[in-house]
Amino acid sequence: MKPALLLSLLLATSCLLAQESTPRPDPQRFAKEITAFAEKPADKGGIVFTGSSSIRLWKTLQKDFPGLPVLNRGFGGSVANDLIVHFDTVVARHEPKLVVTYTGSNDINAKLTPQEALADYTRFLDLVHTRLPQTRVIVTSVKIGEKRLAQMPQVHELNRLLQAWIQGKDWVRYVDTTSYLADEKGHPIRKYYVKDLLHLSPEGYAMWTKLLTPVLKEEWAKVNEKKS
Repeated sequence: MKPALLLSLLLATSCLLAQESTPRPDPQRFAKEITAFAEKPADKGGIVFTGSSSIRLWKTLQKDFPGLPVLNRGFGGSVANDLIVHFDTVVARHEPKLVVTYTGSNDINAKLTPQEALADYTRFLDLVHTRLPQTRVIVTSVKIGEKRLAQMPQVHELNRLLQAWIQGKDWVRYVDTTSYLADEKGHPIRKYYVKDLLHLSPEGYAMWTKLLTPVLKEEWAKVNEKKS
């Protein structure tokens, strides 16, 4: 190998290692929640929603998607790395035909760069596809919030990177569930949030439901066509 090429490879490797140097939160902080999930029946062959508190707090999930076998496996405060560590409990044991994910905001809040957050998120997505190759995945975009205004540029960058990574992969689909949260100036619209200015209000979930309903029905039809 030519010295110049070797140097370029070493520099690229060093940059990658430097990019992934931010410590991830300890996944064992969710031991109680994960144990509770593990003790529940492993409903199989449905639609698993997983991710952070925006999923966990979706109390009307089953009512919002009538006729679809949705299962909530969100755990608040989680990051993408937690989904990897606890993959067997929150996803694999249910053998879902369809997975819907929301994560990323807490990753940025934990000081990960958009590139680091993307690396963790895509490792999780690749894990789903490797372990469950017939399963389809819906990625909902990372949302903005007035409580984390300073992080909005990183959130938008992560969404851009996610959308680019997903492009061309026929087993995963990106859904923009962020744009409706902002006004014409890009500022979060107050009515879509509860008092903490971070989590969604009933109006916010209603809009999310409206956006996801046709996508879920379409993807659910696809996975059932494959099985028939």
